[in-house]
Amino acid sequence: MPARKKNERLPCFECDGTLEAVKLPYTTELPDIGKVVIENVPMMKCPKCGDTVLGDEGNRFIDASLNRITGAITPEEMKLFLKQYGLTHKQAAAITGYGEKNISRWVTGKMRPTASVSNFFRLLIADRSAFETLKSRQWGASAVVSFPTEERQPSAEERTVLKQVDYAALARIGLVAAKTTAKDRRTELCRRFEASDLLTLGKKAEDNLLAMAAYKDTQQKFSRISGGLWMELGCRAAERIQVKPYDRDKLAAAVKDLRELTQKKLAEVIPQVRQILAEAGVALVFAPIMKQSAFRGCTRLMSPTKAVIIHSMKYRNLAQFWLILFHEIAHLMLHITDMKDIFAEYEVRKDDIREKQADEWAQDTLVYSDKLIAFSARCPKPKPAQIESFARDVKVHTAIAAEVFNKRAGSEVISYSHLTQLGLFPNLSEDEAAFLWKNNPLEAAA
Repeated sequence: MPARKKNERLPCFECDGTLEAVKLPYTTELPDIGKVVIENVPMMKCPKCGDTVLGDEGNRFIDASLNRITGAITPEEMKLFLKQYGLTHKQAAAITGYGEKNISRWVTGKMRPTASVSNFFRLLIADRSAFETLKSRQWGASAVVSFPTEERQPSAEERTVLKQVDYAALARIGLVAAKTTAKDRRTELCRRFEASDLLTLGKKAEDNLLAMAAYKDTQQKFSRISGGLWMELGCRAAERIQVKPYDRDKLAAAVKDLRELTQKKLAEVIPQVRQILAEAGVALVFAPIMKQSAFRGCTRLMSPTKAVIIHSMKYRNLAQFWLILFHEIAHLMLHITDMKDIFAEYEVRKDDIREKQADEWAQDTLVYSDKLIAFSARCPKPKPAQIESFARDVKVHTAIAAEVFNKRAGSEVISYSHLTQLGLFPNLSEDEAAFLWKNNPLEAAA
């Protein structure tokens, strides 16, 4: 019905009367709900014959009411879904299994999705890991066939990016095929990371840095691209790890259970550590060290329902494993509340207040600060037997107690080499450390 001009009198279509603006109830049937009555719907009614006509205003009112009643996803939300994952209508249809015409109608508002469809898309918007899992199952290898846009030698700018990528490390874990030429490596990287060219890949890698709370060795040579790809690698593995919905209160409760495992052999408790964290909604990933990545660990919220902690096992010893793990847990407990939280890079770790707070939380949680202060006063230069006795009292491994003691003292008061000789400062072998990241679902990203 054409829009009515102000004060315009419209003739009735059924008699010689004139239509008047009224508000009346409107009744309809919905598949999942049944009979629905919408009150005060704007209509036009003829007082002479009683005929009623719905205009544009009435139709919009009914649509809005039905959307509220059914909880139908809106066109704006559908557009957000496409934008969030960079999808065309055709790609969204291929991944979700819904027809391209349906996707188009939902995006334009020409058709109302059912409650189940609406809930499905809202879950994908809220949980990136759910989307990635669906994508891998439904879309398979077709997700990357369009990348790169062309196979060619890298440009001079792209070669700068290529030099910062630890291609050998990526090949060792099977993420990319072993290639030697710059052209082939460019092609492999663009396909695997779904980038049109290496400059785009580099930008995507650097964008990861701001999304992560990261423990970085600032005295080591660092590449933003290598570091960003290391993070990307860990996040891709985390997408395949099943966890319960993230719950900070459950994570806080899990800290006690984790601390009780610190006195045991590290290789034996890793599965338990992963399971405890998974129950709280945190995926623990071990990512192999890559040249110039400089990270010991990092964490972020991947979605409202999943967090990830990526651990490099850079120093391959028990003390560093637990201190880095608790450092990253500290960020989740103290600093990270939203997926959009930003963590600016720092030049010196001690100058970053959140890094300092995470260090203190980790050290105080593992080795109670009040007891450490009292012990330090009694034994400013403790012998191995004394630090071992103290560790036993606070129920933590001797290696952790010694590490925290030295950090608080600002120097190596307790000799690590001496503790190692006595079997009090255990290290993982290179093979044992490699076993940890080899048992990530990293190959699933390949």
